[in-house]
Amino acid sequence: MTLPPMYADMGLSVAQGVAGFVQGRIASKLAGDMQKYRNQMLELTAAMTRDTITQNQIATRDASVRAAWAIETASAKDKGAAEVAAAAAGVKGGSVDRQMRGLRRSAQMAHAARKRKRDSEFRAHAQDKRNVAVGATLGRDITVNSKPSMLSSVMGIGTSLVDDFDRHQPEGDKIGDRMKRWWEQ
Repeated sequence: MTLPPMYADMGLSVAQGVAGFVQGRIASKLAGDMQKYRNQMLELTAAMTRDTITQNQIATRDASVRAAWAIETASAKDKGAAEVAAAAAGVKGGSVDRQMRGLRRSAQMAHAARKRKRDSEFRAHAQDKRNVAVGATLGRDITVNSKPSMLSSVMGIGTSLVDDFDRHQPEGDKIGDRMKRWWEQ
């Protein structure tokens, strides 16, 4: 027994509608999963960049401590050498005091320059961290992934069924023609 062509067309329309709905659901889930993946990769990259910046901050702090140590060591050597030279020459008083104050002032100026450099680098690191945070926020994929609607799919299947029915009806007996007659009564 063979199905009449109208019923075969209607069955095919229902199958296509259901398959389209299922395909839409799968595509929507895949799009959502890809969006999550891209956002996670963005967060991972941002975290790695923040880690690098933190390591640079530590290196800046370490370099500043080493520079402070070097300044103090050089200052102590210079003071010691000046005291030995003054004692060997038998010089005392205001000129030696001025020399010592000059050495202290040089050490203080070196420390001030070191601190300015360190603070400038810390500000740059902080700005880098802000830039990474803003980039991560602005780079997030916030695309709205629409899911297929069951109601829309049912409406599409219904429309296809009506079209299939009408294709197999003689002129004047189509659904539109029947509705027109009903409306005119």
